[in-house]
Amino acid sequence: MENRRNYYRILHVQPDAPTEIIKSSYRTLMQKLRMHPDLGGDQWNATLINEAYETLTNPGKRAEYDRQGGAEPPAAAEAPSLSITAAIRMLACVYCHTAHGHGGPIPADAMCAACGSPLQPASRQRLETMGKRATSRLARRHPLSYCHGWPLQGPFSGETRDISLGGLQFASVGAVAPAQLLKVSCDPLTAVVQVVACTAVDDPDFRWLVRAEYLTVCFRRSRGAFLSEQA
Repeated sequence: MENRRNYYRILHVQPDAPTEIIKSSYRTLMQKLRMHPDLGGDQWNATLINEAYETLTNPGKRAEYDRQGGAEPPAAAEAPSLSITAAIRMLACVYCHTAHGHGGPIPADAMCAACGSPLQPASRQRLETMGKRATSRLARRHPLSYCHGWPLQGPFSGETRDISLGGLQFASVGAVAPAQLLKVSCDPLTAVVQVVACTAVDDPDFRWLVRAEYLTVCFRRSRGAFLSEQA
């Protein structure tokens, strides 16, 4: 088969990404990350990005591209570097990849306008300030809801089992896959988490115990709560 450019990797989106996400990633690359030639970007990379954008935002061209098998892994020069991927994550929602427009420090209570996820990256130092030094213990069990996928699928029900400085454990009726991203919400916090493990449990109400780490988090209470040090 002819070696084909991987348009999804060039634009840093998943193969099932909706058009809105593709457009948002394109704007982030060209404008915020200054990859447009008029902003000092490389002409070759800009040409590849435009080629990918024109194909993936055209329903007919995208369908034909996918029908022919998508793409073989691209050459290194065909996609922006990993540092670009990291920069995109700082400029866009980690959950739905929508550009958030915060050029400087992200406010602690900033939320994504598209999916409602918190935007500020989780930081152990910040979590220690907000939780470890507080005075009273936070109850471990809170009703919890979570969604996965984009557009959001859910919400699904669960219950917290432990809330720690780096993540949380919660019980759920359904299983989730390790490394899957979830948007979770309970009384103390809302967060985007990555699943670390999901194990079966003997519980009359819930069948699975999920352990997850924060990617972004916004605590609804900053005082009067103790957070366990163990996830």
